[in-house]
Amino acid sequence: MSGQLPPLRFTGARILRDGILQERSIAIAGGRITKGPLPAIDLSGYVILPGIIDMMAARPAARGRIGGPGWFLDEADRIGAAAGVTTQFMHQGWSWETGADSPAAAEAMAQARAEQAARFATDLRLMLRIEHGLAHQTARILELVRRSGIDLVMFSNRAARARDLRDGDEAGFSGAAARIGQDAGALSQVLDALAATAASVPRALCDLAEQFDELGLPYGSIGDESGEAREHHSMIGAGICMAPASSRAAAAARAVCDPVVLSARDLAEQIQTRTLDAVQLARCDAIVSDGAPLQLAELALQLEAAGVMDLPRAWALISENPAQLMRLTGRGRLDLGARADLAILNRASGKIEVTIAGGRMAFLGGAAAARILGRDGRRLMAAE
Repeated sequence: MSGQLPPLRFTGARILRDGILQERSIAIAGGRITKGPLPAIDLSGYVILPGIIDMMAARPAARGRIGGPGWFLDEADRIGAAAGVTTQFMHQGWSWETGADSPAAAEAMAQARAEQAARFATDLRLMLRIEHGLAHQTARILELVRRSGIDLVMFSNRAARARDLRDGDEAGFSGAAARIGQDAGALSQVLDALAATAASVPRALCDLAEQFDELGLPYGSIGDESGEAREHHSMIGAGICMAPASSRAAAAARAVCDPVVLSARDLAEQIQTRTLDAVQLARCDAIVSDGAPLQLAELALQLEAAGVMDLPRAWALISENPAQLMRLTGRGRLDLGARADLAILNRASGKIEVTIAGGRMAFLGGAAAARILGRDGRRLMAAE
């Protein structure tokens, strides 16, 4: 990863500050947003926005021959930087599901991330999704969290959904088994084994929640399908309701003032099918990418174009609000003294052309590259 940019100032662009787009310049130095008459680069025609904070970035899809966990981390870092993401939490399972979501895979991924963190362009972290059926592995989970610095934990109960498929949709169950590399018979045996230990799950979840509270670790649940499931998670302290699978689950979270985080994957489908619930969206607290086919920046622009909300409000759902939920002080806003996390958007094309993370150039492309690497810009960049 490259070093920090030299002190510089971007002029001519519109800046998102204090919840409104303003015609003003913005300066960075020493990895922070600052002020002063610094060497300038003209970015007229651009919009400078806080870097995106993605609380659930999907693990990149494997293609061709790949290496170990380091490949996935490098690919997530590259994809995120090109999309304006400056802080991201890559989704990693701790599950009865085989392969990349197994406990052993989670441990290998966390170790690779801890060893390679300094080389990433973005601030790349992990979101650990713990399946109910494996919550009894308390000591092993806590060792991983403490040793590798897991920053976000989500509880989920995919086994319950798999059992519903087994009981009512044979073809769907076979498809679900194939997606995790098993046949239907083997998956059924796994589910039966999990059911045999179900009585220990509530206590194990409470034990983990107590430890997460002591560690000051944000945690919640993901994919709750009912109000009852969300209420149970809320009662043990798992306050963040992420990607709820039903409006009942979201309503149960709001009833106790738990934050609701929606999935861009779900929103993209709703936009495509013209079923977007603007009221529900207006009441959500943040949006995560969750492997959506469109980037979070593109989603924010689509919401603005559709008249659902203005760009400052839409952008807050992917920057300022996630920063607050994750207790990331000095991120998500372009305030003086804040971390220099910038996503620079070409307003004409609607594309992110520059991403600066912690004062370092994470991504540079499009017409902005010519301006920044032009005669004046090249002299500025020479100090990098």
